[in-house]
Amino acid sequence: MNCRLLLVLSLAATSAAAQSVLSQNNEVVLAVGDPAPGVPGCTISATSNFDSPVLDQNGTMVFRARLAGAVTGADDRALFIGRSKDDLRLVLRAGSQAPGLPAGILVRTSSATAGSVGLANPPRISPFGELLLLQVGLHDPVTPTNTPTTADTALLWGSPLGLLPLAREGDQVPFLAPGINWGPFAASIQNNHINASGQVLFFTNLVGATTADDGVIVSGTLGSLAPVLREGQTFPGGEVVAPVTGATQLSFVLQLNEAGMVLHEINFATTAPSTATTANNRALAVWTPTGTSFIAREGSQAPGLPTGVVFGTPTLGWTPGIGAASFTSSGKVAFQSQVDQGGTVVGVDDYALFYGTAATLAPIYRRGDLIPGFANGERFGITGSTSVNCNDGGQIAFINNMTGPSVSNSNDSIALLWDNGTFIALAREGEVLPASFLAPSTNGPWVVEQISTGTQTPIVNGRGDVWMQLSINDGVNFKNIVISYVRGIGRQLQFDFAETITVNGAPTTCTGFSSNAGFNSSDGGQSHFNNQGDIVVRPSLSVGTACILRGHVGALQAKPAAFSAAAGGTQNFAIDCGPARALNIYALVGSVSGTRPGTPSPLGPQTIPLVFDGWTQLSIDLANGPVYANSLSFLDGFGKGTASFNLPPALVGVPSQLHHAVVTLDFNLQSTFVTEPAALRMF
Repeated sequence: MNCRLLLVLSLAATSAAAQSVLSQNNEVVLAVGDPAPGVPGCTISATSNFDSPVLDQNGTMVFRARLAGAVTGADDRALFIGRSKDDLRLVLRAGSQAPGLPAGILVRTSSATAGSVGLANPPRISPFGELLLLQVGLHDPVTPTNTPTTADTALLWGSPLGLLPLAREGDQVPFLAPGINWGPFAASIQNNHINASGQVLFFTNLVGATTADDGVIVSGTLGSLAPVLREGQTFPGGEVVAPVTGATQLSFVLQLNEAGMVLHEINFATTAPSTATTANNRALAVWTPTGTSFIAREGSQAPGLPTGVVFGTPTLGWTPGIGAASFTSSGKVAFQSQVDQGGTVVGVDDYALFYGTAATLAPIYRRGDLIPGFANGERFGITGSTSVNCNDGGQIAFINNMTGPSVSNSNDSIALLWDNGTFIALAREGEVLPASFLAPSTNGPWVVEQISTGTQTPIVNGRGDVWMQLSINDGVNFKNIVISYVRGIGRQLQFDFAETITVNGAPTTCTGFSSNAGFNSSDGGQSHFNNQGDIVVRPSLSVGTACILRGHVGALQAKPAAFSAAAGGTQNFAIDCGPARALNIYALVGSVSGTRPGTPSPLGPQTIPLVFDGWTQLSIDLANGPVYANSLSFLDGFGKGTASFNLPPALVGVPSQLHHAVVTLDFNLQSTFVTEPAALRMF
């Protein structure tokens, strides 16, 4: 087939997308009523069925589910791991033997009706390597004295098939004096983290210590835990660490990165013997095994602002305003801060958004600054602190309440992406969505409602792509949609809640997405939206109650995420490189060696997110054959195309994991665009 004929065919196939990305490209992983993997006689319960899932950088998901059928109150929860419905497997079930602990000690509580407490949520998964960190309750029903209330919780760590106790309540804390023991554990997705090296981060209180030193933040690996910050600890300047609230809570900010650095707050006592005062007793700090450095401290000069403008408030009540995914792999931080003195006027220029490391911290904007790219005098107002999240590539997503002569209560909230100096409006309250993005209803076009932190927080992954939920109205009716922003392509409609998805063969609509919006993955990414663009959520459904649903933000949709190597299978690709790449040549290439650090394109300035190896050459050699069907062709007039990878059954030596990406080329054979990678597990 010659090039002219291919162009004609591609133009003939051109058509506008009528549905959202997620409605066309989703994978239902597990739903209410489905058989529970690895648990004979059990299905997924219709009530309290799924907790919010998390996933790693290859798209492996972990989540807790409630069981129905052959269950009791002591064993009705289970933890599952996998990438698709076909490879989901059981990790741990409530009521089973606790891994690594004496025989008879079970994963449950002393109450036979509280299995959910025995297997606590949420679990955490490392960005790579599939190491887990989770909390469990413990009970020995035969000999209850083995699990008194002072020794009935623990943290488990390790691979799904090799979980071990990391720390058990009542045991000696290995790095402290004899007689100081672990207190009760209460895991949270905000405070518990694990990185690709298996290093963990958690907070707990201590038993056997005094009320002045019984709170501690801990990091490290199995057998090598160390204190990050302890209540009562004295710093070199004579400042003494105190809780930020209550008796032991040392920080509301607790994040771990790939390099093993820990971001946390510090509150210093303001009474003797501590040398801190109410004007300088709060700080945002980064810990490493070699010491602690301050990113920002109350009363200190705010970098990049006029001399005399400090981190602080007139009432001496400063705290850093930071989201739960604002700490990158290289140690960069994004946070909002109040600033004071040096002519600062409350309500005018008393807030600023900062980004950088302790050495490079600089303001992104200051309250009252004109917003670049806006023509009607719009100025930055206060940002929702918990909406701030960032990555290592120089992208920060946040929600701001604007001010200015053209701004009113009906158009003052906006979601923005700062991309290395450029501000991009993701969505603005009062914005009329174009018909090309979302078709008007019979009542008229759709208009964006107020944008608020929480479920509407825009979350940015390591590539700089964004996922966010919006509320919209047509003048009569209201509904929710999910949009994305893909760098190099622009905004996409990810999901319209009026659309249906198919669950267990039946169409159903979503009434909401439950997810861990904006929590750190310990790899500079998000807990449920990875750096490759994979996203996993728990939709509430109009029919069937709930499911675990995976989707993808980006230019390369690929499903399924896993299939059996013995049985063979097909992974289908839907390519959307945007109208700017219409009629470009596209080539799908693969790798068995992973995605980092990537390979410079030999035909242009882009980096292809694959490690080139023998399989890369094989994918090129097999292009447009039975294994790699339609993998070298032309995009249509909208920049779209399709391809597939087809594995015959029972092949020997098939790798367990592949990654693919698409490179587009112009007619001079220069590369114009590179997609994110898509992962495939063959089990």
